[in-house]
Amino acid sequence: MNRHFPNSFIRLTLLVILLPLLFSGCVDGRVSTQPSTPKKLVIADQFGLAYAPIEILKATEILSEELAKAGLETTDVEFKTLGNTAAIREAMVSGDLDIGFVAIPPFLIGKDNGMDWRIISGVSESPMALVTKDPDLTSLSQLTSEHRIMLPQLGSVQHILLSMAAEKELKDPKAFDNQLIAMAHPDAMTAMLSGPKTQLHFTSPPYLEQELAQEDFHPLVDADTIMGGPFTFIVGICPQRVHDDIRLYNAFKSALLRAVTFMNTHPEEAAEIISAAYDYSAAELDLHLSNGQLRFDSEVRGLETFHEFMYRTGMIKNPQNLEDLYWRKNEN
Repeated sequence: MNRHFPNSFIRLTLLVILLPLLFSGCVDGRVSTQPSTPKKLVIADQFGLAYAPIEILKATEILSEELAKAGLETTDVEFKTLGNTAAIREAMVSGDLDIGFVAIPPFLIGKDNGMDWRIISGVSESPMALVTKDPDLTSLSQLTSEHRIMLPQLGSVQHILLSMAAEKELKDPKAFDNQLIAMAHPDAMTAMLSGPKTQLHFTSPPYLEQELAQEDFHPLVDADTIMGGPFTFIVGICPQRVHDDIRLYNAFKSALLRAVTFMNTHPEEAAEIISAAYDYSAAELDLHLSNGQLRFDSEVRGLETFHEFMYRTGMIKNPQNLEDLYWRKNEN
């Protein structure tokens, strides 16, 4: 049996159905453009003063300001400190990490092994050196099979620099590969202070200065000598999925560049923040930051040198177009 409903009844029914939908997208009569679920941005750095601009992001409103400008003020930001690039790579692959900070060589190795990450910006240059506590050691050629060299991991910038030095001095870039111990810098410094003279540590600030302040501790070889001049230590990187979220990517990049600039234009404020983050006295921090080799800069230097050496020696298998290693396109 057909039933005929008056038009007024049909309109009333539709209104009852649609009212909740209309009000769920409006606030004070304005249609909301906010996502129903807030975004989350997970950022990871590592140990050392070369990551100081990330401490600026943690302690200031710079990142929240840039996110707000992009209409992303509800973004939940989480910072982590991980022990090495392997941990950063694994976290990115699993989707648990969005932005990472690494040295150039492990970035190139990850790229060579299929990671879709690219460079956002340079962050810092830093002094690095292979430190020994044996006063009789003066060159790599004196090292024997008994010596052990502590560094963050195979493929780390310290490992690649050591390989470059070994090639120059011993004609064999793999001369010390069987003598390496993967260890985070804080643990390696503890081992250096209490261990035998046959242990060495390839490290950077603040651990470098702390070790060199000890009696008989001295650099066996330093990074700038190996590279023939200054080079970028730390770069910021992210995978394709983060870059594709272009508003989020641009907001973070703007914040990172502001943090790097802050280190140079507000040195006293930056020093206070870093002192609190690393639990240093003003005197200790001044010792570290006054080192002319520790610089904060968004430019990337040394990428070509590392790429050429690592490809030539088989540490990476696929040559890269260097321009394709940066996120540059469609960023505005």
